Amino acid sequence: MLFLFFYEVIRLFLQKSSPNPQPYNGNVNALFKDNDSLVSKIDPRARIVGTVIFAFSVVLSDGLLALCLALLCSFTMACCAKLKLVGTLKKMAAMDAFMLYLILILPFSVPGDSFITLFGFEGSWQGLFKGLIITLKANAVVLMIFAGVSILPANVLGSALTSLKVSHKLIQLLLFTMRYLKVIGDEFQRLRRAMRARAFVLRFNWHSWKSIGYLIGMMIVRSMHRSERVVAAMKCRGYQGQFVSYHPLSWQVMDFWYCVLMSLVCSAIITLNFVGGL
Repeated sequence: MLFLFFYEVIRLFLQKSSPNPQPYNGNVNALFKDNDSLVSKIDPRARIVGTVIFAFSVVLSDGLLALCLALLCSFTMACCAKLKLVGTLKKMAAMDAFMLYLILILPFSVPGDSFITLFGFEGSWQGLFKGLIITLKANAVVLMIFAGVSILPANVLGSALTSLKVSHKLIQLLLFTMRYLKVIGDEFQRLRRAMRARAFVLRFNWHSWKSIGYLIGMMIVRSMHRSERVVAAMKCRGYQGQFVSYHPLSWQVMDFWYCVLMSLVCSAIITLNFVGGL
């Protein structure tokens, strides 16, 4: 969620002004709408559990062959979920921009066999390999989350997490974050339009950095005031500390086979770490 939030904030801040700006639609349900794909027919609880087990299997793996298999499985899952190609690639590229820094920095941070010398610093093959491994892990896990969990509507996700006995406080925090990303984005756009109306142009100078600081501070202040109004409105409507979900969930044969398939995939990934040789 933090990744999605910071991605949208950076995108909005660098967005060029237009005579008729499009309304911001930054909530998670707008990023990945549920559809009639094969994945959407699987029970949300099975998808959440399968994604979590897959993520642990990938994160704990270090073999190149195992991670390539994990990335292939994530790509297949994304195709089955019918994710929008351009939108998904943009979000993956935003994450890979951070991974690029790791690939550039780790060769000069990890000792090993040198392959390049730059300004007296030696870059090692081991560091480069470590950066590639981390990049493969991140891409495989994030793409699986996009395909398996991010296409879930907020109410369905809340119902599934409640059924899985997840903490109510954690569920509320997640649902509030999903709901108010759009509100924060709208507020951000209003402040940016006000800055542009006063002829502000973003440059790499002290005045721009001060203006960005004022912008972030004003967003925090307005978010606090809005949260107080939201809490008061919820208490007036009988809110007692947890949401009541009425979304029906039913376990089917397809869900059982999905869990079996994910178990086999995770077992294969773990096994390749010991027999793959890479």
